Amino acid sequence: MTKQTIDVTPQVAGLCWIKPDQWSRLLEVAEDRASLEATWQEWEAKSLEMIEVFATRNILIEKVEVDVEALISWCQEREKPVNASTRAEYVTALMMEQKKLKADQTTRH
Repeated sequence: MTKQTIDVTPQVAGLCWIKPDQWSRLLEVAEDRASLEATWQEWEAKSLEMIEVFATRNILIEKVEVDVEALISWCQEREKPVNASTRAEYVTALMMEQKKLKADQTTRH
């Protein structure tokens, strides 16, 4: 009988991280504003709690700083509403772009 090795490498996921001074702008444009916290401080507390919960499941959450105006433009270009789904999609696109840039820099010694 062979032993299986368990991959303990943590998974990485991105979290749309909004700056405090942009919170009210996000609330203005978000289709899902009713499901968002009223204040940035409430949202931050909930987000940090979520990050801790995911860490216990071996999932690392990377805070991806998002400029709300850039998010709005990105959504408009794709004719999509600003909501949780598109924020997650945007964060994934940013992370993929960052990963590609790092890979390009690595290959260009």
